[in-house]
Order: sequence, then C-alpha cells, then structure tokens
Amino acid sequence: MMSSWILSSGMRLSFVIAMKSRLGLMGVIRSISVQSRIKGVASTEEEAFRRIRQSSPGLLICSDQLEQGDGFSLCRRAIKAVGDLKVLMVLSSEDSDVGSALDSGAMAVVCEEDFLSPEMEVMQSLLAAANNKHYVSSRARSRMQKPELIVESPHSLTQREKEILILMLKGATDRDISEHLLISIHTVKEYGKSIRRKYNVKSRLQLISALLGRKPTPAAAVPAAQ
Repeated sequence: MMSSWILSSGMRLSFVIAMKSRLGLMGVIRSISVQSRIKGVASTEEEAFRRIRQSSPGLLICSDQLEQGDGFSLCRRAIKAVGDLKVLMVLSSEDSDVGSALDSGAMAVVCEEDFLSPEMEVMQSLLAAANNKHYVSSRARSRMQKPELIVESPHSLTQREKEILILMLKGATDRDISEHLLISIHTVKEYGKSIRRKYNVKSRLQLISALLGRKPTPAAAVPAAQ
C-alpha cells in the first residue's frame, strides 16, 4: 500500500486530501493503508488550506477541480505555507492540463483512473515526489498539451529522435511508437538508447522526469516535430 512504499523516503508520513470527486476520494483513501495518517479531508480550497496550516502534512493529494477554488491555487498556497510539502496532483477530466499542474508546484501528476487500476503508477509517482523528482503517469501524459515545447533537445538530437521523444512524453509505449511511425520495436529501442545517452540518463523514467522538471520554452525556440 501507499504508506509502506514511502516509509523510507524521509517524507513526513501524514496526508491532507482535497478532492471534489467522491470516486477519486475513495480511490485515494483506499490506497492509504494507515488511515490515522490522514490529517484532513476537504472538498474546497479554503478548508483544505486551513487543515494544511493546522497539521503541516508531508503530502498533499489534491484534485485540480474542487467544489470551491481549484487545486492549482491550493498547491501554490500550500507549498508557500509548508516549505517542504510534497504535492500529488490528480487530474479529474480530459481537459485537465499537466503543464498547469507542474507550474503550480506539483511534483507528481496522475489521473483519477490511476487510483482504480494496479497501484504501480501511483506508487512511482509518490516515490518520485518523495525524492524531489517529477513524475507524470502515462494516462496524464497522454493529455499533455503541446509536449513539443518541453523537448529542449541537445543540438545533436535528430528529427526522428525528437518525434520519438515527443511520443514518449505523450505516454506512448515502444509498441505504440513502432506502430505509429511504422518502424520495428528494435529500432524504437535503439533510438531510445541514443536519446537517453544524449540526455545522460539510464532509464525512460529518468529521461521523462528530467524533461518534466523543466519549464516549457517559448514556442519559437523549440522546433515542433513534423
């Protein structure tokens, strides 16, 4: 369960949850094995912020949409009030913007559906946040707007590598990329190795974490993949 996965991270193991959706709230609570660690549950920005000020939790789990206010504003206020607070943002609709979640200070971004599926993506997102690394689940990345603006590629990155990197940011698997670009999976893997080498990382997770930790550059500064 969620609690046991982050016990060794050094994060203060207490939670405040701010959710508009009852379904999303049930999914979050179901993932937390030690219910006593939950220091507050709220559905509005002001109530959640009050509970955060009272308990100084280690983790805020909030949805982008609340009954009053919004999660992006709550995230900014909460981080300012509790300097070492980690935030997991839960996107609640197809129109939700990953970029806005990251800009608000969230270290990890998932979708409501991630809590209702096998836990691995949620666990990875929390472990990343606990270690001050960015993580966006594959479902959330598939909703990313203009991922080409995030690809601050080295000068040596080829056009094909840029295309593949953008697809990775959208959450595409190697098979997805193979079928989309009509190239073999082996070729996709070789491109992946080349991209990771140029970014000096060892895994796709490290690559995406490094990219998502950057602020998007102006559109004119980054050529979009054709």
